[in-house]
Amino acid sequence: MKSRREVPERLTALAVLQSRVPARHEQRGRIRQDCRNRLAGYAGEKRADFFMAEARMRERPIVLRDVELPGVMTPIQTDTLILHPAFILVLEIKNIAGELFFDELSGQFYRMQSGKREGMRNPEDQLNRAIAALENHFASIGIPLPVEGAIVMASYKSVLQRAPITQPVITVDRLPVHLENLEKAGCLTLDRPQLIKMRDSLLVNRKKPHDKYLNWYGLAKADIMTGVRCPGCFVIGMQRGRGQWICNLCGVISKDAHLATLQEYRLLLGEMIFSNEVRWFLGLDNLAMAMRIINDYGIYNGHFKRNRAFALPQERFRLESYVHHLLYKST
Repeated sequence: MKSRREVPERLTALAVLQSRVPARHEQRGRIRQDCRNRLAGYAGEKRADFFMAEARMRERPIVLRDVELPGVMTPIQTDTLILHPAFILVLEIKNIAGELFFDELSGQFYRMQSGKREGMRNPEDQLNRAIAALENHFASIGIPLPVEGAIVMASYKSVLQRAPITQPVITVDRLPVHLENLEKAGCLTLDRPQLIKMRDSLLVNRKKPHDKYLNWYGLAKADIMTGVRCPGCFVIGMQRGRGQWICNLCGVISKDAHLATLQEYRLLLGEMIFSNEVRWFLGLDNLAMAMRIINDYGIYNGHFKRNRAFALPQERFRLESYVHHLLYKST
């Protein structure tokens, strides 16, 4: 179970946005808070991955992460889905500190922290929706079966004061034992071809890039700060000279720092970029230099003669070091 969890696209977009929107902008605070929440969720999911890898099971499961399922009105996203010959399990992972309460009468979920009560989305309801969507989906491909669920508390600073009725809640350390017990008690007898069929049917529904993150916050292109991000200190504003990028803040020198910055453009503003936009976003004075850079990296569209258009390849992995930098700062 050592498959790798990618940094979610939405988290990457928020990480880029919160550093490229000026501090005085009215949406900056909201973006930063949304980014912090997403970072906490991602940290909890990575912690759960670590403990899942310790489970000692006879059969090797297929683990899918961040799978989007077709819902009745809107898509339903699952944190982690485990396809095992003896069981199918959905995990709803929560990295929340404080005293936690599931109120079955009202259907509310809230926490008490520092004397304050804060309502949140109910993970029990989220999990039940995911289970129903999965059972419907598997029945539609000719494999009707029951799906298990569990809510995983990934924060050591959380205390469960009132548990839900319909789904079990386990701490992240207990995850290996929970998986081992499910294997022993599981009533399914799925073979490998069936598991692969189920996996492939779900991967078809993988989320497509939105490229509308500016719209979520009412941002315009003019609100975005431009410049090349330093791969050392991650501050924007590297200078170009003699075929390389130089950071005046930390002294890092890089020949290809612009590649990650162009991926930031792709994430926020779309796959296509014009040559004058390359000069603008990288903070270059010279259009000829911008043309040399994009000719080596982008795919020429060929539809325009003067202001040429290029397609940027999808290489979001170039932004993962920046997101992990923020993750380590937040812990």
